[in-house]
Amino acid sequence: MEQKQLEKNRSSVGWSWKHLVGFVLCVILTAFSLSGYLYASYEPKVLLLVITALAFVQAVIQLFRIQPEEQ
Repeated sequence: MEQKQLEKNRSSVGWSWKHLVGFVLCVILTAFSLSGYLYASYEPKVLLLVITALAFVQAVIQLFRIQPEEQ
């Protein structure tokens, strides 16, 4: 019992790698979408489809980040 409490306290102290990787991926996807919007010369329909796909991927990443860990 005491071992589980120590592991729980240890894991809640700092960032886990899963959260850090998810955050970095979300920032990269956001930057990619913004640069595609600002600097691409594609048709608006194609650009909207690409940005929508990137937004969906980002939403999936964020949903996996907020999943509660098994205890």
